[in-house]
Amino acid sequence: MCNVKFFDKNGRELEGTGAELEKVSHIDISSLDERIKNTKITVMCDVKNPLCGENGCTYTFGMQKGGTPEILDRLENGMCNFRDVIKKELGIDADIQGAGAAGGLGAALMVFLNGKLKSGIETVLDLCCFDQRLKDVDLVVTGEGRTDWQSCFGKVVQGVGDHCKKNGVPAVALVGSMGKNATDIFEHGICSMITIVTDTITLEEALAHADESYLDGARRLFRFIKTGMNI
Repeated sequence: MCNVKFFDKNGRELEGTGAELEKVSHIDISSLDERIKNTKITVMCDVKNPLCGENGCTYTFGMQKGGTPEILDRLENGMCNFRDVIKKELGIDADIQGAGAAGGLGAALMVFLNGKLKSGIETVLDLCCFDQRLKDVDLVVTGEGRTDWQSCFGKVVQGVGDHCKKNGVPAVALVGSMGKNATDIFEHGICSMITIVTDTITLEEALAHADESYLDGARRLFRFIKTGMNI
C-alpha cells in the first residue's frame, strides 16, 4: 500500500498475503508518498471491531469468509504479530476500535495513511440529518442481509436502532436471515424483525429469488404493523 514494504526476519520482502502476516518482522515506510502527510483521510468503518482478540476481525468475520478453525487460529496469530510489529517499529497502537474493519484494512489505513477512523453508519446518519428527520415519525423500517451477533458491532441496523431508541421512535427490521444471537439487536432499539426466507433453501436460490422474497417479507411485515394499529 503506497510503497509500504514488509520483510521477514531474513530480510525477504513479503508478498502481502494473509498467510505471511505471521512472518512480518520489519516494516519499511521510507518510500511512502510525501503527499500523504498533507492529506486528510477519513475512513468510514461499518464495524467497531478491534484488530485482534475474541471480537477482532479474524474470529468475528473469518468463518463467514470460509476460514476453518485451523486457518482462523493461524490468521489470528498473524494479526497479533502484525499488531506487535507496528507497535514496536512505528510506536502506534493498531488495535483500536474499528481497526478490524474489512479484514484489518481499518488498521492499515490508520497506521500508514494517517486515516481517521469514523463509524460509517454514524457518518451517514449525520450527513442525512437522521435525528431531525425522526421528528413526527411513527415507525422506522430498516434491514440487512443477515442479522446475527456481528450486527451489534456498529452495523447499519444497530446504528439506526440506537438513534430511534434515543428519540423514542420504534423500529423494526426486515432481514434476509437470522443467525447466532440475532436477538441481541433488540437491545439497540429494534423492536422486532422478520426474515424474508420462508423455506430451507440454498444461498444461490435465495439470491436468485431475492426480489420476490423481499416483497413478500415486506408485505408480511406491514400486515403485522397494520394488525397492531387495529388493536
